[in-house]
Amino acid sequence: MPILTEIRVPRRGSRRRTLVLDGEPWRDAPSDLVSEAHLKAGAEIEPGELSERLAEIEPRCARDRAVRLLTYRERSTKELVDRLREDGYLPETVTAVLERLAAAGLLDDDRFARSLARNLTQIRRLGRSRAARELTAHGIDPLLAEEALDEALSVDDESAAAGELARTLALKTGATRDKITSRLLRRGYAPRVALSAAREAMSAVESAVDEDPWDGSDPAGAQDGLDGL
Repeated sequence: MPILTEIRVPRRGSRRRTLVLDGEPWRDAPSDLVSEAHLKAGAEIEPGELSERLAEIEPRCARDRAVRLLTYRERSTKELVDRLREDGYLPETVTAVLERLAAAGLLDDDRFARSLARNLTQIRRLGRSRAARELTAHGIDPLLAEEALDEALSVDDESAAAGELARTLALKTGATRDKITSRLLRRGYAPRVALSAAREAMSAVESAVDEDPWDGSDPAGAQDGLDGL
C-alpha cells in the first residue's frame, strides 16, 4: 500500500499542502482539509479511499473557511474564489460552496460594490475613475461598478466633491494650483474637474488674503498687536 511520505508546504505562509505518495506528488489540498482528515506523514494510504474521504470533508472545510473570511470583512465573489483556490480547494468545490453562500445572502456582489463605492468616494474621497479601478480590481463587473458609483458619487456630484477637497488642500502651507490639480488627478478626478476645482480653491484663498485686515497698511499697529501675542 502506498505511503504518505510527505506533506509538503510549497511556500512559507501558504495554506496549500502537497500530498506526496511514495515520493511522488499526488494532489494538493488545503491545510484545513489535511487537518480534518488527520493525515500524517508515514501513514499507509489507499488513494481511492483517501479521495472519497477528502471529497466528503472538503465542502464543509471550504464553507467554514469562506465564512471566516466573510466574518473578517465583506468580500466579492472573485476575492473568495481567489482565496479558496489559492488555499488548494478544488474548483468545483469552490463553485458549489459560493453558490450556497450567495443563496443564503452571505455573499452579495451588488451589496459589496455599493458599500465599497461609498467607502472609496465618501471616506477616502476618491474620484470616479480611481474608484472604478478599485472596484474592478476587487472583481466587480464594470457595469455594476458604474451603477454603484452613480449612487455613491454621480458625475454631477464629482465636481462638488473635488471642490470640497481642493478647498481643504488650498489651506495647507505651500499649496499651489498645480499641486492641488496633481493631487486631485492622482485621486481619480477628471482633468477638467480637477483643474477647475484647484483654480476656484486657490482664488478663494487669495481673495481671503487680500481682504485680511493685517495687510501691512498699519505697520505700527500691526507690530504692536504681534508684540502682544
